[in-house]
Amino acid sequence: MSGRRAAGRGRPAPADGAGAGPRLPEAEGPRSAERLLRRRRRRKVLTIVGAATAGVVAVAGGGATYLYFQLNGNIHTAQLYSGANRAKAVGVEKADPFGRYPLNVLLIGSDTRGTAADAKLGGDGGAGANADVEMIVHLSADRSNITVMSIPRDTMMQLPACTDSKTGASESGLDRKITNSLQWGPSCTAMAVHKLTGITIDDFAVVDFGGVVAISNALGGVNVCVSSNMYDIDSGLKLTKGYHQLKGVSALEFLRTRHGFGDGSDNQGRTAGTHIFFTDMTNKLKSAGTVTNVGAMYSIANAATKALTVSPDLGSPLKLINLADDLNKVPTDRITFTTMQNDQDPDDSSSVVVDPAAQNLFDAIKSDQSLTAANGSASGAGRATSTATAAAATAPQVSLSSIAVDVYNGTEVDGRQNTIAAELISDGFSSGTAGHPHADVPTSSLTYGPGQAAQAQAVAKVLGLPSGELKQGGSAGLSLVIGADWTSGDAFPHSTPSAPPVNTASALASTGVQYANNNGTCATVSPDQTENKLGLAGGADWESPPESPLQMYNLYPNVPDSAP
Repeated sequence: MSGRRAAGRGRPAPADGAGAGPRLPEAEGPRSAERLLRRRRRRKVLTIVGAATAGVVAVAGGGATYLYFQLNGNIHTAQLYSGANRAKAVGVEKADPFGRYPLNVLLIGSDTRGTAADAKLGGDGGAGANADVEMIVHLSADRSNITVMSIPRDTMMQLPACTDSKTGASESGLDRKITNSLQWGPSCTAMAVHKLTGITIDDFAVVDFGGVVAISNALGGVNVCVSSNMYDIDSGLKLTKGYHQLKGVSALEFLRTRHGFGDGSDNQGRTAGTHIFFTDMTNKLKSAGTVTNVGAMYSIANAATKALTVSPDLGSPLKLINLADDLNKVPTDRITFTTMQNDQDPDDSSSVVVDPAAQNLFDAIKSDQSLTAANGSASGAGRATSTATAAAATAPQVSLSSIAVDVYNGTEVDGRQNTIAAELISDGFSSGTAGHPHADVPTSSLTYGPGQAAQAQAVAKVLGLPSGELKQGGSAGLSLVIGADWTSGDAFPHSTPSAPPVNTASALASTGVQYANNNGTCATVSPDQTENKLGLAGGADWESPPESPLQMYNLYPNVPDSAP
């Protein structure tokens, strides 16, 4: 396979006269399969714009062309990375055995106050920007699950050397909080996140204060819940205990609240609130009532495309439309929200550092491992091994005649798929077992659907395939790839070194995990004295005795609530 890289994506490009990665079954034709694979590789994840734009175009019918050009004119782009070495800057994705690629999109919430409107919303005017929100959205290669990992804005690190392509401003790798990386443009933030986590960043999307206001209004509001009366004087959020629908400025206040939730910091309280907000937004976007409402979908798409700055591969409505199907395939019980494990910086009480335990979470994302099960619970929580590894400990008791396997030839040996399929049938597996042509892959693997771990282990036992080569996919069925490590014989001759499955219990420990099907979860209001009066009530200042958010609510009865 060619060592060239596709421009701007860091993925293998097709060699001259050769297919780009594994082929689909022969009936589809090599050229159509190649085109399909190329289209799939270009799909990106951007829930708000992708779903909204697709809905507008699909429902609007004859007005689609007009809407397309109007939305296309809204979109702003900026480069993904600077410099010549993409692999070093933002990473390179690896395909799964079927030639599918995962996608990682960095969502950045900017506190830029470069306009009068944003300055009014945020308080301080002037140039420059910080990344108040940094969330990696990981869409799995098989499109069966999504993991969203927030990185605390106050994480201390040595930033990469960056140059802002628009302003020419540069820095040479300072020890700073990761939030400061946005001062040199979103590409610097993408490179900083990759340097911190080792996770490939395929694309980014940046939204500022005004964008949050516009999008929340277009959505008709976002429903949130708080555990008690609270007033965060810094963000302006004031709510009574219970459920509220937040629009416009009140939605922005919720996302900017740090002292009001959890431990009263950016690093735990703020990310927990952000996940609750995005959970309801996700459910609203996926609801039938939103998708079929032409006016609402156009309003959402128009607001979102105006509000966002995106990397080039997200830079047109057509590219975003191509994502909508993939995004809608992922049910809410397979969308996991997490926060990177962190500890207080011993040298600076206002900063945090990466906890060593975060490597488990990073590894799960890098290895494209789902952190949810079909019911929305942690896929391995409370267990020391993955489903496949646990199944290996005992001999599965299943009827072989009920198990059909699709066998793909990943070797250069003609007919290998048919040889192994015939062996399985002779060993008692279903006559529905069949061989299919594929393309060169280095290692053998077996992908199985939800609830089919025992069937997969039965296949592995007969063929001598190591349990480490088993992986759960998102759809039913068993797919066996015969790799270049198994070119002869009916039994797998040896195992190749592979990373053990990530312990999902460890990956999710202390991450404030939440699943998107747990809609209605209340943000926990901090019981601690996290609030200062900040000049309200007759000249009080930062030296005023701190109060809890609940006490602040009671102290200022004349300040109107943010929402009824």
